[in-house]
Amino acid sequence: MGKESTHTRRRTLQSICGVAVAGLTGLAGCSSSGDSDQTARTTDAGTQTTTETQTTTTANETTANETTEQEEETTESGLEAADFVENPEEIHPTLVEETSVPSDEVLLGFRLEDSSLPFTTEVYRAPDDAEVQATKTYDTQDLSQVDLLPESPQALDTVDTDREDIHYGTTTIGEPLKVTLVARHDSDTIDWSAWSRTGYPYDGHDEEDPALEVDCYCGGMNYTAPSGGTWARVIQVTPTERVDTGTTVALNWTSSRL
Repeated sequence: MGKESTHTRRRTLQSICGVAVAGLTGLAGCSSSGDSDQTARTTDAGTQTTTETQTTTTANETTANETTEQEEETTESGLEAADFVENPEEIHPTLVEETSVPSDEVLLGFRLEDSSLPFTTEVYRAPDDAEVQATKTYDTQDLSQVDLLPESPQALDTVDTDREDIHYGTTTIGEPLKVTLVARHDSDTIDWSAWSRTGYPYDGHDEEDPALEVDCYCGGMNYTAPSGGTWARVIQVTPTERVDTGTTVALNWTSSRL
């Protein structure tokens, strides 16, 4: 083999980083090309390992960050503890068993399903002259300063369940049971909505001839409880002639933060 051929092949081998070709093992300079090739391979492997490690670390950090953000979002939204049941038919027997209703009246139970909110909704009898659906906020938690309550606020009686209490009162056919919902809130200002109402044996939804007329802790409306203050809203429920006297009705409002 001539010098020119050998020189040409050596340059070829060097230019492609000393790729091993079986028939050229006897060429001058193959050993040094092979050593250089081995070093390059080791360096490349090391670089690849470092890159893979960095990629894995970055992926792990991204996953950890995403998990943290999801946890923070869940906690912030308040849905982590939320488990909405909307089961007035199931709580109705408890309400019947734990209360009594005069034969000429109707008993109305109000359960405010608010476990996803950072307060427990209180229910008081409203003043006679309170405007239905009036809603106000106050920068105090002193109920004597809440003018949507009477001077001596009287909370409805309650029945315990394994969830939120049922607040209840009685009224006669055609006469509204008017109450004021109250939320006293210690933390940051919060916005929420009551997005579902269910009931048993009646739910008071729009019908041509409803059994209950409900005015209204309304779905589709947004409410705000101020930090360290009080939110209040007046609602009422009126049983119509479709309801037999002596009947007990369980109503369930479900709400969550926006």
